[in-house]
Amino acid sequence: MDIQKMIRELEDERDRLDEAILALERLAVANRARGRPPRWRKELAAKIAANPETMEAAPPRTKKPQDIS
Repeated sequence: MDIQKMIRELEDERDRLDEAILALERLAVANRARGRPPRWRKELAAKIAANPETMEAAPPRTKKPQDIS
């Protein structure tokens, strides 16, 4: 087993992982909301502001008892 070859392969893998991490970090920064919100979001906000009762919380879910026959 050639230890030097193993070290080179591990260093190459480390470099690829560093590049992948850097790319993901850049994506995380780039995905911040910018500019004007979409029209549907603006319309929804106006609808909610006009009638807040329409956005009541949903009733809590309950599990149905299972039939153990």
